[in-house]
Amino acid sequence: MNSEQFVKYLKQVIAFIKGLGDEFFSNFEKLPRLEMAMQILILTVVFLFVLTIIIAVGVVLLRMKNNLISKKYSRLEKSWEGQIMEALSRDEDEDFPDMEISRRDRDFFVQYLYRFASRLRGQELQIIKDLAQPYLAILAKKLKRGYPELRARNINILATLGFPEFIVPIIDALKEDAPIVKMAAARILAHKDYPHHIDLILPELSHFDEWSMNFLSSMLSEMGPSIAPRLREELLNHEASVRVRIAAAEALRQIGDLAAPDAAVTVLETGDDPELSATCLKILRDMGTPRHRPLLLDLVGSPEEIIRIHALSALGSVGLESDATIMLKGLDDPSSWVALQAARALHQIKSTQLLEELAASDHFRASIAQQILTEVNGL
Repeated sequence: MNSEQFVKYLKQVIAFIKGLGDEFFSNFEKLPRLEMAMQILILTVVFLFVLTIIIAVGVVLLRMKNNLISKKYSRLEKSWEGQIMEALSRDEDEDFPDMEISRRDRDFFVQYLYRFASRLRGQELQIIKDLAQPYLAILAKKLKRGYPELRARNINILATLGFPEFIVPIIDALKEDAPIVKMAAARILAHKDYPHHIDLILPELSHFDEWSMNFLSSMLSEMGPSIAPRLREELLNHEASVRVRIAAAEALRQIGDLAAPDAAVTVLETGDDPELSATCLKILRDMGTPRHRPLLLDLVGSPEEIIRIHALSALGSVGLESDATIMLKGLDDPSSWVALQAARALHQIKSTQLLEELAASDHFRASIAQQILTEVNGL
């Protein structure tokens, strides 16, 4: 049958179906109103019944299929478990024959090895990697296919069983649009032995809006102190995303970079963003020195509540007893959070007597002073 005959046949079928439809509706329109309503109701019930049957049959067939697959995988696991345990228990100089895995079972075999690998270390882990090695190249090719969760899982498998040999596909995955795939790749690349990966990760960090800032900063800090210069550069980059700059600042604080306070001061002097300034004040709180005190004295009067809170926190770390007047003024702040931090700062500079006097007074912040004294005394 050539194309012209096929088109002609198709037109005849369509015309026939259209004719049946026209005849059905013409007869349908001739029915009395009540009978028409009854016919519509019957047709609806029949349609729903047939649809229910189809769904039920589909569920049963799917359940049967899943049961068969589960039994198959269970049988495969039992057959592989003995061979893998034998491989793990052999001597280092003893050769172990390659396991023969059928083509259709290779993906599941790699997943099975991945579950083993998550519980092993050292030489045993290397044995599992050696068993998976022949099949990882196929897995690497699948990083661009499938739904995002599957690709993210494959990245984790590849990182566990094939890192750093298969680092290139993981770097490519960092450019993916799916956030979960991008994040999985970033977590793998943020490795302390590969500090140069920071230049790959930072440009993509602004896409992780849905991820916790603590998670992002912890991921960066795990790369170690060698990335601190690059983080300081990003912190001072006014063109960078504020979230990226905050993550860089928090990572510097977690690393304990001694040059971070100077970079934080530069940011605070420009006052780019309240959240960013607050993160920089945390750096001064943890690593600041008395030479940062004048800047903090200025910031305790900031119109931004979050800046006043963290400025008082930092002043409590580097301030002097003579700063008690500033902190007492902070207790009059409209924000109870600022007042609470001012009371803590008073304790930090050893002005406990002032706190006791405040707690015993009828000051409207007396309860906050009592709370801090209770925390200090461990009551």
